[in-house]
Amino acid sequence: MEPDNIIEAFIQVVREQDYVFSEDAIADLPTLQKNLAAIENLTSQTIVEVLRQWYINHESVRDAILVEEREISKVAKTKPQSQENTLENRYRILEEVQKLQERKKGINS
Repeated sequence: MEPDNIIEAFIQVVREQDYVFSEDAIADLPTLQKNLAAIENLTSQTIVEVLRQWYINHESVRDAILVEEREISKVAKTKPQSQENTLENRYRILEEVQKLQERKKGINS
């Protein structure tokens, strides 16, 4: 599995399949945000490791990411990412997670 494909798959799941995020997963998003923000050795691989450590406890999210990642892998091979794109990936994840939290708060209010 390509790290960049997993990152893209996570972003797609957050954007398009927010129904796979249980209340527990939503409540655990601040942990993911904190861990992503704390990454010092910023590579696609370290971002993916943080994502994996988070979604290992959230089976429906994990399954959706793995299905999405397979679809992305079928469509196109990714090009090696530069450090700049890796930094952008982390911020894209953080931004999309924040939007998800706001959407879910609006539903539960």
